[in-house]
Amino acid sequence: MDIPITGISNMQRYLLLLVLLFILSACTTAGKRQVMGEREISPAIVVEEGRKLPDTVLEWGGTIVDSQNLPTTTEIRILAYPLQEDGQPETEKPTTGRFIAIVHGYLETADYRAGRQVTLSGKLRGIRDGKVGEADYRFPVIEADELMLWPLPLGYPDRTGVHFGFGLGSGGWSGGSIGIGFGF
Repeated sequence: MDIPITGISNMQRYLLLLVLLFILSACTTAGKRQVMGEREISPAIVVEEGRKLPDTVLEWGGTIVDSQNLPTTTEIRILAYPLQEDGQPETEKPTTGRFIAIVHGYLETADYRAGRQVTLSGKLRGIRDGKVGEADYRFPVIEADELMLWPLPLGYPDRTGVHFGFGLGSGGWSGGSIGIGFGF
């Protein structure tokens, strides 16, 4: 069934449809994130109680302290925090320890840099002795099966200094136009 719209050219109809689809795509909501493992057992609890959990899938998250690429894996040292319902670390709450995440393959350490938030799930592979500054520290090591890098918050300074934007404009029904702009 074709609904006639008078006074509008075909080009303006397509542009109107494009704008409506763009607006509707912005209205979609993300579903609730499924919990991917045990959250109640923190890195500090694993170290304090010496728990061995070879078959338990854990879900931990926090702020990256540093990351490095090794021949077949990437290791990420993380300052752990409790997780919100959606899995994002609650950095305003007290830390729950530190841990090392092992991810198979290569991750870009410029993306997985200090200060970024991650959430992951996987199995505990042991405890490794190390240092935090000059202090001795025991790090639980988790082999990550799932890893989520959280987006930077709005207004967070981007290290590149380059920003891109996209905009649409209209000259009204009689003289429609589209403008595309890039900003730096």
